[in-house]
Amino acid sequence: MAKRKVAVRLEGADPAQIIMPGVRPVSLGERLNWQAQLPMQPRRVQKPLDIGFWDPMRDQLEMF
Repeated sequence: MAKRKVAVRLEGADPAQIIMPGVRPVSLGERLNWQAQLPMQPRRVQKPLDIGFWDPMRDQLEMF
């Protein structure tokens, strides 16, 4: 017979933590909005474009 998975138990806020008066915790919506406003970053390292006009080994003056 398969064993049952143990349910994950989430605990409430730690009573030892205090918050300054007038300051509230950052909500999940605010955190997601902040991340959505960040500029997009590539998932992989981009290869340099070394063909055609951007080739550093090619003399660009030969075109003129």
